[in-house]
This record gives sequence, C-alpha cells and structure tokens, in this order.
Amino acid sequence: MSAIAKEILTKTGNALPIIAKASQPKNLYRALKVINNNGVGETVTTTKLISKGFTDCYYKVTSVKLTGPELNHGKAYGVQVWRGKVLNEGKPVEIRGGLKWNWIKYTPTAEHVPSTTAASAAKSS
Repeated sequence: MSAIAKEILTKTGNALPIIAKASQPKNLYRALKVINNNGVGETVTTTKLISKGFTDCYYKVTSVKLTGPELNHGKAYGVQVWRGKVLNEGKPVEIRGGLKWNWIKYTPTAEHVPSTTAASAAKSS
C-alpha cells in the first residue's frame, strides 16, 4: 500500500469511519462460526481478560446455537474456568457477554489447565 493511501486511511477526518476501522473485533458468535463444528470443544476467552493478565480464565465451549441472518447472535454454553479452577462442578453455563466483548480462540498452557482435567487425563493414559 502506498504511503498516500496509508495516510488517508489512518486519518479519520479524511476517510470514512468504516474504512478507517476495517478490522472489526469479533463477538463470540462471529468468532465461533468460523471454527469447525461452530467451536464446540474449543476454548475461548475475551481479549479484555488477556490484556488484564488473566491468562488462566476461559470457557470450554460445549454447545452453540447461532441465530440471525448472518449467524452473529445466539447462545453459547461452556464450562467456565476461572484462575485455573473449574467452576460449577464442571457443569456447562451460558457464556455471558457474547456480544459485549471481543472474543478469541484460546489455547491454555500446561500450567493453566485445571487440576481436575489434568488428573482425569493422567488416569486415561
């Protein structure tokens, strides 16, 4: 891209707001619909939690019901992990804030995997 085009796109006064902010953040449902099986079995978290340093807080998606003409709305359920501990005895809960925050696919490191999951994985080996 030429220097002139970059300058036009970065100056919000000269460009349309849509062009200036072309890379849109993804709500939960937009992030899940592009993953195989609508994201069931994947782990997701908000960029807000990552930026605040909560790297061991995420949801393991168990079911998704997408609605709307572009499948940008719906309901998602998952097992919540907060600071490395599984909440609600591992029962799926509705993932709140699906439209409110920016969501990303998340791969927890070995130190952030809950101990109950790690113990059950060790038993199955």
